[in-house]
Amino acid sequence: MVIVFLGVGVVLAWLTVNPRLNPAPQVDALIVLSTQSGAHDEARRLAEEGVTDRLLVSTPEDAPASLCQESPGGATVECFSPDPVTTQGEAIVGTELAREHGVESLGVLTFDHHIERSRMLMDRCWDGELHMYEFEPVRGRRGYMYDFVYAMAAYAKTFVTPGCSAEPPQWMQTPIDHFKLDR
Repeated sequence: MVIVFLGVGVVLAWLTVNPRLNPAPQVDALIVLSTQSGAHDEARRLAEEGVTDRLLVSTPEDAPASLCQESPGGATVECFSPDPVTTQGEAIVGTELAREHGVESLGVLTFDHHIERSRMLMDRCWDGELHMYEFEPVRGRRGYMYDFVYAMAAYAKTFVTPGCSAEPPQWMQTPIDHFKLDR
């Protein structure tokens, strides 16, 4: 059993630092996850290059919302508050909005350590074509390590919350919330 856990851990660690990207030349909509600074700049660039004409931007209460007042490259920008305020909440609300707009090909923009877990969560909520886009966050060595450790721990939460809208047990969510606040 220990060997299995170690094997899974090694694979997840590898995918965390070497995510599988599959950006398409064009998607019907791009969900911009509220992760780190740099996401909005990359979303603007992608819209201006014609990758999408619809940006669905996650903007929790404490997140910057400057992109919500713009229309880069003529794209329609729709901002939403995820519920719950997690990547899973972004997957739930973002894919609901995509379906409302008749989207068939959906892109998701996030950073390297967040791509594989985001893909898992989006796949649970979206049956259509899904493409992952990456931006490079501005971070030092400490930020890189923080993101890696957080990503590895967050996989546990992802595995105990199967399905699109399942919620994690409170005993697991409380320490995660404290860890996020201490950053």
